Amino acid sequence: MKPVAKKALTSVPPDLVDLAIAAVVTWFSLSTAASGYPHSAARPFDAVAVGLTVAVGAALAVRRRFPLAVMAACAALVVVFEARGYWLNLNQLGLEVALFTVASRRGRRWAAAAAIVVYPILMYSHVHEWVGLIVNTYLGTAMEVLFIAVLGDGARKLRQNHGLMAEYSAQLQRKQRDREQRAVLLERIRIARELHDVTAHHLSVIAVQAGLARYVLESDKETADHALRTISEVGSEGLAELRRLISLLRPEDEGNGAPADDRPAPGIGQLPILIERVGLSGTPSRYTVSGHRRTLPAGIELCVYRVVQESLTNVLKHAPGSSVDVRLEYAPEEISVVVTDTGPHGIPAQRTRTPRSTAAQATEHSGSGVGLTGMRERASLYGGELSAGRIPDGGFEVSLRLPLEPAGPEDGDTHAEPESRASLG
Repeated sequence: MKPVAKKALTSVPPDLVDLAIAAVVTWFSLSTAASGYPHSAARPFDAVAVGLTVAVGAALAVRRRFPLAVMAACAALVVVFEARGYWLNLNQLGLEVALFTVASRRGRRWAAAAAIVVYPILMYSHVHEWVGLIVNTYLGTAMEVLFIAVLGDGARKLRQNHGLMAEYSAQLQRKQRDREQRAVLLERIRIARELHDVTAHHLSVIAVQAGLARYVLESDKETADHALRTISEVGSEGLAELRRLISLLRPEDEGNGAPADDRPAPGIGQLPILIERVGLSGTPSRYTVSGHRRTLPAGIELCVYRVVQESLTNVLKHAPGSSVDVRLEYAPEEISVVVTDTGPHGIPAQRTRTPRSTAAQATEHSGSGVGLTGMRERASLYGGELSAGRIPDGGFEVSLRLPLEPAGPEDGDTHAEPESRASLG
């Protein structure tokens, strides 16, 4: 059956189907009586017979709602019909439909009880109408009743299976919707974390540079000019990253003709620029790379970059006057990065190129409390570990370790020497 036809049939109200069945059974019985009523019957097909026949068919209109009551009514009407001497075989179809309904709507016990009621009624008719051995009549009637009961029981099981399949399909749809909603939520959380990292870092650098430029605006115009240029560069870079992240939220069919920002996400290659910019903000910084450099998945590179970025942002916010050391190490089966600062006011005054007080004033504010949580979630996403805490000399250390697939011959750079880059502000 085609899906359209099947859907059309299943959409028909059950009461309308029962009404149609009742009409068909009534029409069949009356037309059979009109065309083939035997002259040998004890009583002709009179008005009472018509009324009884119509009553048997009409009872089937509510067979689905009241199967047991319809069964009892049809049995009683057929008994009366046969007892008055009318054609014994005429209304058997209605009685058989009632038996089928009980078997299909109720359990096997009710089906057996209905079969016990129907069997003697049909036997009375068959004994008078059938020819042959009486044993065959008994067995034939029993087979007829059993067949109708089994057919109804099979219809009941089929309906139950359809109900179970419909419930299972609904559960699958609900689970699919839950997965889609969870995926949307996780994507929103990821984008929110990206926005936090981008805005927090770039605004912290801008705040430090703005405070520095304001402090030396009259005394050291060259330093002020350099700070303003850094503000312009950091602002442009931050806006570009924000546009890239926001473009992920825009549906594809809402494009307005503007060129998409398809630049790759930042990675380990951009760490020297990031650390150097922090050094130019007046925070002495050192960047060290050890081990054999190799090509890494973009997600792991972004994770390393964001952890370093968030750590440096926290240094600018919460440890003014400190120096910071970033150590990146490649190992055969993992990559690790450690960001350590010396704590607030932890560096000697003679190492500071510019006064720290004004720059610190621009960044002394409480954090949102989600930085470390976001870094830990990033690490767990790639099966890594992140630890953060104070160190004995008063500073703070963030350590990230991410597992890697063993390096193949084409991945490892066997000629790479350990690299050390320092940038002192």
